[in-house]
Amino acid sequence: MTKCAAIDGHVHIHPRSDLARLLNAALGNVRHHAGPGAEPCLLLTETSGTFAFDAICEGTRRAEGWSLERHASDPAAIRADNGTDGLSIIAGQQIVTRERLEVLALATCHRHPDGAPLGDTLAALRAARVPAVLPWGLGKWMGQRGKIIAETLSGAGPKPLLGDNKGRPRGWPTPGAFSADSACIVLPGSDPLPIPGSEEIAGSYGFLLDPPLDPDRPAAELSERLLALDTQPPTFGSRMGPFEAARVQVALRRHKKAGPAA
Repeated sequence: MTKCAAIDGHVHIHPRSDLARLLNAALGNVRHHAGPGAEPCLLLTETSGTFAFDAICEGTRRAEGWSLERHASDPAAIRADNGTDGLSIIAGQQIVTRERLEVLALATCHRHPDGAPLGDTLAALRAARVPAVLPWGLGKWMGQRGKIIAETLSGAGPKPLLGDNKGRPRGWPTPGAFSADSACIVLPGSDPLPIPGSEEIAGSYGFLLDPPLDPDRPAAELSERLLALDTQPPTFGSRMGPFEAARVQVALRRHKKAGPAA
């Protein structure tokens, strides 16, 4: 049985998410899509004002049937165990830049501010040795913002990793930055949205790293390996079909219209 790390590169635990449901789904999805030898890992990408990782560490966010313990020697990692199987939860942040573009800061507990220009945000993450990902977003890589993305990827110096997500409908044109000719590395993730039932997609889209992460320091090792990554890793799972993606977007608009209490 081949051992590897199966990593969902874009995970949100929203305030109303059922954490146990999300963890159960993630474990089942990884087992289904990546095989029994895969060791599941969820990369949190928390938005400003959400603190699920801290709440889990403090014991105020629990999951029925699961033990959740922060690694003593690796503070950006939590080990989740259900008695027979388990997974790793790695801290991280989703930053919104001045241009209203998203940047994922992975494997870090540090909070970087929203609102800075994209170039400054990426420079700050490079200086801090934090892996940075530019995730695809519906409508966010078009027009003027699309030009900014293209300029960032064509400029001199280190280039950020790119992120795909499950909500990019199958059959849509592939973004130019994702093409083999671009030589950019793309890390997929499920990106659960703040709508009912979104917990079920956790762990259903991601990438593989071989060998698995060091169980004693998974976040620290993941950071090191992502910073050194120079080839596209294998992926697992799949994106949504166009009808499912449309249904999710309608549900998201209803959620936003209903307000934060919905």
